[in-house]
Amino acid sequence: MQPIITKKEADRILKVEGETIVSLDLGISQSKIIIKDGFALIGENKIPIEDFKKAKEGCCYAVEDNQLKKIAFFSEETNFYYKLLPTKDWPTFTLSSTPMHRHANLSPKEDTMLKIKEISPVIGNVLDTCCGSGYTAITAAKNAEHVFTFEKDSNVLFLAKFNPYSRELFSNKKIDIFEEDIFEGIKKFKSCFFDRIVHDPPTFKYAPELYSREFYSGLYRVLKKGGIIYHYTPWPHKTRKEVFYKGVVRKLKEIGFESIAYMERSCGVVARK
Repeated sequence: MQPIITKKEADRILKVEGETIVSLDLGISQSKIIIKDGFALIGENKIPIEDFKKAKEGCCYAVEDNQLKKIAFFSEETNFYYKLLPTKDWPTFTLSSTPMHRHANLSPKEDTMLKIKEISPVIGNVLDTCCGSGYTAITAAKNAEHVFTFEKDSNVLFLAKFNPYSRELFSNKKIDIFEEDIFEGIKKFKSCFFDRIVHDPPTFKYAPELYSREFYSGLYRVLKKGGIIYHYTPWPHKTRKEVFYKGVVRKLKEIGFESIAYMERSCGVVARK
C-alpha cells in the first residue's frame, strides 16, 4: 500500500532537517524518513519540500512518482467527487460534500463500534448491506462465521484500496464482497440465511429504494427467526423537528419485525424477527 500523509505529517516534515519519524499510514505505525537538500526521502520517492507546503487540511495524499497526489477524484459516470477524509482515527470519505460517516462529534471508529454493539452477540452469517470503507464488515468478521457485504459503486471500493484501515476488507477470507446493488443482490440468498444484518444505507436522497417496504421485506425474508437487524437512520432536517426514523419503525413493524427500538446513541433502529 502506498504511503499516505496528511497536513499533520506535512507540517512536521517542514520543520525538520535530517531524520524524523512520521506516520505514513494514518496513525497505524511510525516510519523513519530523511529530509535532506530540499527533499524528503520517503521509500523510493524523493519529494521536493516545497510540495509539502501545499498540503491542505481535510485531505489525504498518496506518495507516488516523487509527488504528493491528493486522494480525490471526480467520476463522470456517477457525477460525484470522491475524497478520502482524515479524522481523529479512521478516515471517512465524501461523495461530493456528503461525508459517509459521522465524524464531527463521533469518530468513524466510535460510530462503527456502536453499530456492531447493537447486533451483539455477533454470530453466524452477517449481512452488511452497504460496504463503503468496509469498517462494518471488518469489525463484524472478528466474531462472525462469515460476512457478506455489498457495494454497487466501484469508485468507493477503489477509494477504500488507498485506506490503510480498509486493508482487511480485501484480505480477510471471512469477508465476501459483492460489487452490485444490494436491492437486487438480496434476492439471491435463501430465506432465513443471516443471523445478523447491519443496514447502513446512504441518505434517502441517494438511495430511496433502500428505505422501501419491498427492500425491508427482503431483509425480513433472509433473516433467521430470532435474528437481529440494525438499521442506521440518518436524520436529515433534524433541526426542522422532522422525526425520520419513525417512518422506518412503522414500515418494519408492518412487515413483521418485533422488539423494535430506536437507539439514540447509535442513531439507528434495532429489531428482531
